Amino acid sequence: MAQKVTAMDVKLLVATLPDDVKLAPWCRRLGISRQTAYKWRARYRAEGVAGLEERPRAAKRPAGRISAELEDGIVAARKWLCDTGLDGGPASVWSLLTDRGVDGVPSEATIWRVLVRRGQIVPEPKKRPKVAYKRFVRDRPNECWQIDATHTELDSGRVVEIINMIDDCSRLCVESLAVPVCTSPAAWKAFSRAAVRYGLPAELLSDNGAAFRSFTPGARPVVFERNLQTLGIRMLHSRPHHPQTCGKVERFHQSQQKWFSARPAPETLEELQLLLDEFRDIYNHHRPHRGIGRRRPGDVWEMLPKAHPAQIATAHEALVRTHRVGKAGLITVARDCVVYVGRKYAANHVITIRRGDQLTIIETETAVIIGALIIDPERRTQTTRPSTRRK
Repeated sequence: MAQKVTAMDVKLLVATLPDDVKLAPWCRRLGISRQTAYKWRARYRAEGVAGLEERPRAAKRPAGRISAELEDGIVAARKWLCDTGLDGGPASVWSLLTDRGVDGVPSEATIWRVLVRRGQIVPEPKKRPKVAYKRFVRDRPNECWQIDATHTELDSGRVVEIINMIDDCSRLCVESLAVPVCTSPAAWKAFSRAAVRYGLPAELLSDNGAAFRSFTPGARPVVFERNLQTLGIRMLHSRPHHPQTCGKVERFHQSQQKWFSARPAPETLEELQLLLDEFRDIYNHHRPHRGIGRRRPGDVWEMLPKAHPAQIATAHEALVRTHRVGKAGLITVARDCVVYVGRKYAANHVITIRRGDQLTIIETETAVIIGALIIDPERRTQTTRPSTRRK
């Protein structure tokens, strides 16, 4: 029985042909090219039979392949982000390497392939594609804030709550406040702290929690809702059992809790507040946000014009500012205008709404209108007159 001719037999035959033999007829008979025949002959003379073994056809150095050192840097950057409690996706790794000034940072797609190859990421091809989402974003900062409460545990096991507020346009975290329980006064305290830093929003979006609205028909609004009405801020509420409406602040909860999970649980409410302030600074000023084009929320908030409550005035008609009342009961409205509001408000924060020469002063903590006045340009020191509150 005839033996079957193998590929190695053909290679040996071609490689051992005498030098004076013409290769063209043999190549036609065997169905190979002359270049292949000369290659086999050169390998056989250089390495013997071992040179005729099959070799991988992949390029030894594929075009676009990054160095092993850069791959190690990508893996190390992801590990640092994950250990810190921050997002460790390809976009975050790219931002971190770029901020560190690493030369030759590859694209996000290349970083993703490196992390998959190194076993750092498990591909999920069945995930919902991004094109299936439709993002709704307000045009200006302070046009709408989102508020919601989440919970966490202290080291003792005590469950406490965190009130978070996010600016819809810039994704800026305007406030994160640790409280024992999210009550209506506690929600107003969080809002007041945010208003002192960033002014008043035109609208505020929340869920249907009892701290944010009253459900009983005809009942008096809760403190939080009543104070917003006094300031002329429109109150919006999500549909029951539909948290997607407040999706931006809900997503912020997830980033915040992930950051907490990388650290020991705080022992007291004060320690928790320090952690909240630290994360708020990282989130606003150091961490690029994918939802706003890999920019930082603080930069976006600073660069755009701000909105104001529509019932007070438009952004072009009124100037809304926050002030800290001095020991003598004075606030400085302009370079040549000081207003006396009373010593009892010393060290408190107030909001001033100025439209032309008309000035309204509102206490931040209680939303009570302290007074209103017409600024006299001939006098440097002004005094307030009591304002009649709307019932």
